[in-house]
Parts: sequence; C-alpha cells; structure tokens
Amino acid sequence: MIYSFQLFHRLLSLFVVIIIKSSSSVLAQSQYEVKTCLTVPWESCIPQPSTNPIRYQTQPVTGVCEDTVDQAGSLSFVDITLPPNEVLYVEVTTNVVGQENVGADNFYIRPSRLTESWGTPSVIGNVASFYIADTGQFSVEFAASNIWKELTPTLNFNALMLFINPPMNDIPVDATLIGNDFNDIQREDGVLQRTLESGSKHYFAADIAYDWGEDMVFHVLDNTEIYFEDNSYVRARFIQTKQKIDNVVISGYGVLDNNYPPTEYDIPGSTDDGSRQAIHLLGKNIHISGLTIVNTFSECGEFGYALNVNANWSPMAATYPANDVFEAGELQNGNPPYSSNRPAHCQENNMDDTPNLDFSNCPSSQDDGAKVSFVKAISWQMGQDGINVGRFGTVADSFVRVVDDAIKPWDSGARYERITIWQLGLGWPINLGWWGWTQNDVDTVVENIYLIHNQNWMTSNDWPTTKSGQCVVGGIYGSSSIKRNYRINNVFVETACSCAIGLEINKAAFSRHLTPEGCVGSILDMSITNLFFDEEFINAGTRTNNFLRGERNPGAECVGDYKGEISNLVISGDVNGRALTESDFVIPKRYTNTVPGITFHSVDTNPSPTSNPSKIPTNAPYTFNPTKLPTQSPVKTTSPPSSPPSKNPTAPSVSPS
Repeated sequence: MIYSFQLFHRLLSLFVVIIIKSSSSVLAQSQYEVKTCLTVPWESCIPQPSTNPIRYQTQPVTGVCEDTVDQAGSLSFVDITLPPNEVLYVEVTTNVVGQENVGADNFYIRPSRLTESWGTPSVIGNVASFYIADTGQFSVEFAASNIWKELTPTLNFNALMLFINPPMNDIPVDATLIGNDFNDIQREDGVLQRTLESGSKHYFAADIAYDWGEDMVFHVLDNTEIYFEDNSYVRARFIQTKQKIDNVVISGYGVLDNNYPPTEYDIPGSTDDGSRQAIHLLGKNIHISGLTIVNTFSECGEFGYALNVNANWSPMAATYPANDVFEAGELQNGNPPYSSNRPAHCQENNMDDTPNLDFSNCPSSQDDGAKVSFVKAISWQMGQDGINVGRFGTVADSFVRVVDDAIKPWDSGARYERITIWQLGLGWPINLGWWGWTQNDVDTVVENIYLIHNQNWMTSNDWPTTKSGQCVVGGIYGSSSIKRNYRINNVFVETACSCAIGLEINKAAFSRHLTPEGCVGSILDMSITNLFFDEEFINAGTRTNNFLRGERNPGAECVGDYKGEISNLVISGDVNGRALTESDFVIPKRYTNTVPGITFHSVDTNPSPTSNPSKIPTNAPYTFNPTKLPTQSPVKTTSPPSSPPSKNPTAPSVSPS
C-alpha cells in the first residue's frame, strides 16, 4: 500500500478515511483511537486524542508471493513522548471486528514482563485504559493468548503498537532544511543520489512529503548530522560503503521508508541495490536514534535490512571490473577461494583471508562503536532483516517486527539490550551468524530481550533444509569466525513458541564463508541462560524442536578451534514453570562429540513473566533509568495535553464511549 501520510496527518482530526493507490483498506483511525495524558504515579487525568498521527500498514506485496509467508492483517503504530518522572494514562478504543468485549482477562499490554506492575487495565466493551510508566515499545492486544497457536488468526491479526519515547532536544538552529525538490540531487548509475557534505547539518520537515517517485539514496560523510522532525516521513535510503566515516548522527521520531524497487541491479558504494538496506554505513561513532524504519516494497522477493552498520559479510566498495561486482550470492553455496577484489572495511581479514591493513575509522571499543536506541524496524517479507550494529556497537531500547532474522549479534564486543521483538513467520529472533569472514568474534552480550510473539513455528518444520528448525536463539552457522564467550541472558517469551535453541555448525550451510582450507569456526564458552517461556512449547511438526550439533565432517586441516564444535555451552531456562533440560533437545548420538561440555543449570531467582498483573500499582514512585535517554537528543516533541490530575488510588477505569 502507498499512502500520502502527510495528507493523512492534516486530515486526522477530521477522522477522514482516505484511500490512495489501494483497492481496499482503511487508515488507522478507523482501526484504533488512542488518547493519552501525562500524570504522576498513580493519579488520573483526562486523556486527549494523540497529537501524533497513527500510522497504518497492511501487507504491501500484492499477488501471490511465498516471501510474505502469507502474513496479512495490519499494523497501526504511533509515537508518544514520555518525560522523566511522569507516567502516561492511556485510553485505547478498538474498532476492529472481533476485538470488542474481550474483557480484562483477554487483554494484554506486551511485554507483560514490563507492564504487569503498572496495574490491571480496565476493559469495558471496546475501550481499555491503563498506565504506561516507562519508555519502550508496547503491543496493545484485545485478544486471548491462545490465538497465537492458530495459523489463521495469527496471520491476520490487526495490531497496535505504542512507541513510548523519551524527549529529545530541538533540532540545531543551524541545520539546513532538505527539500523534496531535485536541487543538489544527481542521477548517477541510474539512481537519484545526493551526498551530504562533511561537517553539515540537515533536517527533514514534518510538513513536506518526501517522495521522489523512485529510489532516492543519501550518502553521508564525516561529521554529518541528519535530523527528522517529529512525524516526518521520508522515502529514501542512507548509504555509505565507499569509505569509513566518523561521527555521524541520524536521529528523530520520523519514519524512513525503503519503498521503491531498484532501478538497476547493484553498484556497490553507489546504490547498493543488491542488498537494499535502508541504512548501511561503515565507520565509527555512528549514532542512530528514534527512527521508525519501514519497508513497503510492493514487489515480491526484494531484500533489505532495516539497519546495518559494519556488516561482517560484505566488503567496502571497490573499483570492480564490470563482470566482477560483489553480490551476496558469492557466499551462498560458495566455497573458497574467494575473490581477491573484496576488501575489508573493519574486518580483520579481506574476503579471501589476506590480512586487512587499514583500520582507520574502525571502532576499537564500546566508546566509539555504533549507538542505536529507540529505533523501530518493521518489514513484511523474508529477506528484510532487522538490526546489525557491528563490532563494539550497541542496540538498546528498540523494536523489531520482521519476517526474517530480527537481531544479528555477529561481531565482537557488541551489546543488544532491552529489545522488544515480534518475530513474524520466518527467521530467528536472535540469529548467531551465517557467513561472517575469518576473525575472532568474542564477548558479545545479548540481554533483556522481550519476545512478545514468535511466529516462526509456522515455517520451522520445512525451513531451513537442515535438521534444526527455527527457534528463539540459533542459526545454521557457516562462518569462519571463531565465536567465543557470548552471553545471552534474560529472554522472555510470552506466547506460542516451538523451541528455545536451534543451533548447528555446518560447513555446507547455504550461507557461508569458510577458511581457505574449507573450515568453519567453533562456538566456544557460550552461555544462553534465563530463558523464560510463559507457555509450554507447541508441536507444529516433526522438526520444531530444540537441536544442537557441531560440524559432522571437519577436514583433516580443520583442527583446534576450526573443528566446528559447540563447546562448553551453558543453558538454563524455565518453560511454563518447569526446567529446560537436555531431554528437551535433540543432540544426535552419533555427533555428541561435536557438542562437548554442554551443561544445564537452573534459572536465576528472577521469576518468569506472569499472565496476571498486580491488581493495583505500587504506591512507590516509579524509578526511571537515566541511561535509557538517547545520547543524541536533537528533535522537538509535543507531549499529549493533560488536565490537572485527581487522586485515584485504584487501577484506571473508563466508561464505554
């Protein structure tokens, strides 16, 4: 679907339904109404309609397309600002047929783990009211939990997400407005492009429709700052793979839409159409915050990460002969030797395993690694992955809803923290790697992950074409990187899920990068602990199970850490009140030697999420975490209007409208 969101914004207060380039569908106002007001814990106020538009999406791909995995339904979402030391009182009205009269027992604000201590919602008819006492991304669901075990209602669910954001500062006064005209835009390699000068500051305005009618690529250089006004909507991409950049900011509560198909196949460094990523940058001190990144391709089979920084599987753009342009297909069912014309950016080695000699503008610690916060990644077909933040990068307080792998902890020293994931019908929520080039990959931490839905049980029985299905954590590891000392901790899974861990190492993985000797790296000393599942695993086929296996047939030269073992893995989990144990796993007896030293522990005393929140909020003031505020805070926001609060010691209530 292609909608004029600026027009929608102007007409929102009139509750006008408009349809643009669509034979059916309505805008979000007819699906949900959201009212909010600011108060202090736990006093009431009179909620008013959201001052920000409720965006609306349905499956953008038309016709029959297996890449959509039959995902239909709709997604409505809205950005709302929550200042420190206040709470939001929220009233949501659903106009979706079948969502009325569900009652409080079948109403959820997910992640429940975060919201249950804020009081029991009041649900009367088609209206629910509740408190939100912290920033984050919250799914408001008028539906029973058991629907997520059923194919049809899951594929056709009409969803509402509330993106609750911290305030940001004003856009710098010396930032230059980017227009929607063709000034400063060149057509190069068949694609519209503009390079934003080094040291420049720019912003996109909310009242301008940024749509050039075809693919538009912005290139960024050192010390570039790009800001999105609240509610701005931009159909474009941000690419810099010709060089490694330093000190770049892309920030604001706007929408970046990767909407148009390529006009040519791929020119690395110029259009990067082969991988179709919305944001693809190389370098250090890269800060990205606030954006909602969507992919509204209407054609089938179009790839495109939402956000990729310092990808460990792709080269820095080089001067390629016409018949030797890099494409990801070289690492799919491909074996060494690899092309010598694939230079590394920040990887330790080039693609052909010769050493990288240039680490300028490469992050060397958490201090100068990429920082991503309050970003939301949304897509509707496979091949459109979520977020990879690269070596020493950090992703925090963000949201991913995709039909492919959600987060990609594939590099040393990375941090993935406080992330809410809605996994659609294919992919791993936490994918441990495919085809990374040869280097050490150590000490990454993935912690406090809220998996509100994990729909990959739909396809896990048939894909991938190996023994392991798709679980919460795992992958078919075909990388020559040695992965060591990863820590995955506190993963909270709320609804239907077929398995916890599906991990195998395989030198014949479809997506792979092997050493010159044909070896795959081992995964050593990893811990995957405190996995909490609110429900027992569901059986959706013969291969929807927990699975572990290392490389079965390492070559004679593949010794030591290149034997492809899963060694000294520590696991702990709780499945609906029982311990996750080795009996939950398929570890083929013939290959137990490929998984040496596996141990199972009890979960920590931190309890699993409960389905019944406390009846009334605690009287103690809520403690806010100041570290959750973005380090870059450039954009003006408008908070919902509030009325003077009145004392209300009980949970919020509302009368039907």
